[in-house]
Amino acid sequence: MAWKDRLQNASFRGVPFKVEDEDSTGGRRVETHEYPNRDKPYTEDLGKVTFRSSITAYVIGDDCYEQRDALKEALNKSGPGTLIHPSFGELSVCVDGEIRISTIKTEGRMVRFDLRFVEEGELSYPTSGSATAQVLESSCSALDGCISDAFDDFGMDGLADFIQGDVIGQAGEMVGYVSNAMNMVDEGVSAGARLLQGDISVLLPPPSSGKGFIESLQKMWRTGNRLYGNASDLITMAKTLSGISLGKDLAPRGVWKTDSQSTRSKTEQRNYVASAIRTTALSEAVYTVTSLPAPSAITSASSSGQSPAIVANVSHPALNNAPTNTVTPDAPSWDELTVVRDTLNQAIVKEMERTTDDRVFTALRRLKADLNADLTQRLRQTDRTVTVLPIGIEPAVVLAARVYDDASRASEIIQRNGIAHPGFVPLQPLKLSTRQLAWRVIQQVDQDQLYTAKTSDWLRWAIAVEKACSLGF
Repeated sequence: MAWKDRLQNASFRGVPFKVEDEDSTGGRRVETHEYPNRDKPYTEDLGKVTFRSSITAYVIGDDCYEQRDALKEALNKSGPGTLIHPSFGELSVCVDGEIRISTIKTEGRMVRFDLRFVEEGELSYPTSGSATAQVLESSCSALDGCISDAFDDFGMDGLADFIQGDVIGQAGEMVGYVSNAMNMVDEGVSAGARLLQGDISVLLPPPSSGKGFIESLQKMWRTGNRLYGNASDLITMAKTLSGISLGKDLAPRGVWKTDSQSTRSKTEQRNYVASAIRTTALSEAVYTVTSLPAPSAITSASSSGQSPAIVANVSHPALNNAPTNTVTPDAPSWDELTVVRDTLNQAIVKEMERTTDDRVFTALRRLKADLNADLTQRLRQTDRTVTVLPIGIEPAVVLAARVYDDASRASEIIQRNGIAHPGFVPLQPLKLSTRQLAWRVIQQVDQDQLYTAKTSDWLRWAIAVEKACSLGF
């Protein structure tokens, strides 16, 4: 095809005109910095040059004046308009300054225009958002400070030696319960609890103020190596710490008026120790949420500003010039985040019912609000998933094209399910994002085939549709 055959009929806001010649500008805006006594300059790239086009146009014919008036009216309208450029195609532009309209006596039936256009661009304002993870981290620190202040009421001064011994023994049993609970989750925390169990006889008796015990508890929770694990390890840690705060071994004991003074004092001091262990465990459980990797399933890594995830190298013609759709393999799923949210909320509400200190209650209420704000933000950015059994072994690009009508989402399926070879998706249950899944499946499934299918293919997709629709998609 000759280059002339590829030119398009020019028009602006639907009003056609002829083009005699045109020129456009492009490139990059740069600023070169030159420094005294330095041979090499530094050139700073400031972005793309605004696209501008100058066109020498004309209208011709017996009705040239009518054409002139129509084009002039289109050019004088405010705001951007659609320009069909002869070589660049459809552009959204604004008229750049004045236009020149001229006629020459020797060129009858013709009116000339000197036109200048500039690209419309976009009007964008700075946006602000709450750094929910940082706010939640601040709430955890505030709760830690309130716990330390509340433990000032702990003290065994004036108590008999046998009462002090009972309190220390019960505190050792509670720390031992923590060690056993954490043994299968994080050996570092379990070992730290065993060490603390041996130091209780030094940390709690007078003249100790008890602050050292709180600091030792916080150090114990942070002894583990959970921050070096993946999202599943972090979620398991959060749920385990929540379970510790809800455990019966650390539940407060009742103080009755009929109890003797020694029994009452022993129970009160024991409850202070149990409260310190529960609240510090709860604070550490919520703090673990701030370490979860940020979800990036909906937006690509390049647009979200995060480092791109490692993806399998899938080569297929359908993927040429297709946008990269990545899923961070370490990011928690929608279901996992929901379980963490419900578990932590239950533990916080239970502790708010148990605490007798106003400062701790207020800090817990703030912690609960900030936790839900952070998890809500994470859930908005996380895809819901359904479990689907594929109809057979096939390449990931084929599965993505059939399920989503988008072969570029093959990398998403590979990463979400840990598929070893992209050319052979195994015949096993797969977790698929419900984003653009349900409507695609509904379009493919014929209702008669859905109910009369003899093979399991349509039935499996029907299950996927039912699950996806039940989730609101």
